Amino acid sequence: MKPNPQRLAPLALPVAAAVLLYVAPNYAAGTSLPFIILNWIVLAESFNMFAGLTGYVNFGHVVFYGVGGYIGGLLMANSMASPYAAVLAGGLGSALLALGMSLPTTRLRGAYFAIATLSINEAVFVIFDNWDAVGSAPGFTIPIADYLPLQVYYVMAIVAALCVATMYFMTRSKFGVAMQAIRQQEKTASSIGVNAAFYKTVALVISGFFAGLAGALAIWQIAFIDPTNAFDVRVTLNSISMVMLGGLGTVVGPIIGGTLLYGVGDYLDRRYPFLHLIVLGVVIIGVVMAMPQGIVGASRRFFQARRIRREESEGDGSNSRDLAHL
Repeated sequence: MKPNPQRLAPLALPVAAAVLLYVAPNYAAGTSLPFIILNWIVLAESFNMFAGLTGYVNFGHVVFYGVGGYIGGLLMANSMASPYAAVLAGGLGSALLALGMSLPTTRLRGAYFAIATLSINEAVFVIFDNWDAVGSAPGFTIPIADYLPLQVYYVMAIVAALCVATMYFMTRSKFGVAMQAIRQQEKTASSIGVNAAFYKTVALVISGFFAGLAGALAIWQIAFIDPTNAFDVRVTLNSISMVMLGGLGTVVGPIIGGTLLYGVGDYLDRRYPFLHLIVLGVVIIGVVMAMPQGIVGASRRFFQARRIRREESEGDGSNSRDLAHL
């Protein structure tokens, strides 16, 4: 029996994680490259948890990342908690923020939802940029001397694995079925008893939790935070690009998209520092136009078409043998 590529796809994360865990100690620069790739995978997958399942684009996704970073950073900077507890607090704080955001936004649809979430992002940025208690515009540093970069990396790897596993179970549960119904036809789903606002709220809270963990871990690794970087809308735009490149609504798509987009972007940045954004943009547009459902969607269509051709050829061969016996 030949292996089904679609069934083997969920194994991509454990394999990738094993490879990264093996090569990480060989990086002299504090395991920065594997860490950043995993951090982007979590950001993309957490964005996918909401946008991929509901069809709603959350332009305020970076708010969860930034708030999680600030909560974790403040706790670590003031020695109020260990980095591990601070990271968890960052995730929980962002989840609570997502719950608050859901109250006015989950009843909005289409462009109204996108504009509302983008406005929230700008409002939060202005608040932190002028809030002296959290460092305002200059930001603040975090003195962390007792924790090695490799420890941060291992925590990041665990969070990435949990994030992808959560998305996997979300898509294969009754929750995922309800979310797909909301994505395809929200009015019809509501008419048959699906509480769209509730399901969207749960998805947004889970999405915010993992984005907050990613933010707190990023601050633990770089030991500095300021509003400009914490609430940079490009974080959201990059997450969207990674999900679209890999495959919106798929489990493996953000892993592929995050790895390829950051890897290619890092290479282009070093090779063509003044042109890398233009080249990267052209590449993304070309891939999305050629594969509207992303790399995972294109791969599925390829294997399905090949299976159909094989079944048709086997059927033709069987018919020929039957005719030969007549």
